[in-house]
Amino acid sequence: MGGIECLLLIPFIIHFGRLDKSSKWIFYFLISSIVFAVGTKVIAQIWGNNLWFYHTMYFLAFVILSLYFHAVIKYKIVRGIVLGMIFPVLAFVILDYVKLEGPNVFNSYATSLETFILMVYCAIFFYQLLRDDELVKQSVFINSLPDFWYNSGIFVYHCGYFLFSLAYSLMNFGYQGVKGSTRMTLAVTFIAGIIQLVLLYIGFTKVKKVRS
Repeated sequence: MGGIECLLLIPFIIHFGRLDKSSKWIFYFLISSIVFAVGTKVIAQIWGNNLWFYHTMYFLAFVILSLYFHAVIKYKIVRGIVLGMIFPVLAFVILDYVKLEGPNVFNSYATSLETFILMVYCAIFFYQLLRDDELVKQSVFINSLPDFWYNSGIFVYHCGYFLFSLAYSLMNFGYQGVKGSTRMTLAVTFIAGIIQLVLLYIGFTKVKKVRS
């Protein structure tokens, strides 16, 4: 999907001056995704084991999206939790890489945790939109908001990726019957990734309308 992400990045670059704070975090997320995709392939060809880079970049994406949610979520307590969760998650990522699963396998425990946390943030933001009296008073439809589409894209992708990580985790616990499910959920994740990019682009078009 690296090519699609590069294409999506172009309008963000051209209209960067029009982007609000949350849209800029999505822009940074797209950049990290491209570096993620290209870097994992290059490192795999050169050194073979690219898992250290994979898990580093996945955590970086987690941080970027956490900062995105910190920008869009209005609840002060939740905003504090979003920032506060970054360092404990980092500690668990390191623990999983060094001790729990090791550096030579896919660290499904850490990625499952990161993915689940982002899904929770998505759900909180959806709840916020549904309960936002200010939007009701101004007769603003939530599907006219860029962040609604950004959040939808993030949620769809991470739902698919969570299924993959969960299936891999179960396989590590000895449930060999999920091997086929792991392959299937990987395909679901790929489709969800494409849907995410489409929804992010729709969100970008809403930014242009809001700013115009």
